[in-house]
Amino acid sequence: MGDPAIPAPQRGPIPGLPADHTHLRMMAPRVLVVEDEMTVAMLIEDMVSELAYEVAAVVPRLEDAMRLLDSESFDIAVLDVHLNGKTVFSFAEELREREIPFVFATAYGPQAIPKKFEDHMVLRKPFGPVELRRALMHLSG
Repeated sequence: MGDPAIPAPQRGPIPGLPADHTHLRMMAPRVLVVEDEMTVAMLIEDMVSELAYEVAAVVPRLEDAMRLLDSESFDIAVLDVHLNGKTVFSFAEELREREIPFVFATAYGPQAIPKKFEDHMVLRKPFGPVELRRALMHLSG
């Protein structure tokens, strides 16, 4: 006989969500995370999942993000401004042309964002789940 099934660990309630929020995952937008620092990417990925959004992909390079532009695999995006010595602004421009909502994430704050993107939200690193939730709710409006 096989070993008895080991129950999955129980998670506590997530602030801001109803106790039974699993049904919300089916309606949740798919989030593309563009972040080159692996530990930060993993942290954002965990927060996105815990906030009942679906993580579409996590990509560390501008080229990887550009390849996903026409894939229809994501609905909104969280963009680190600096990716391995390159800026994410060309990708942001493509998202804007396709009317795909996005938020910038940077330790430098809004002053690091060009004027042409001043109408887009900026998450200042480090940020937590409350700030990310506010941004994702705004984007998925």
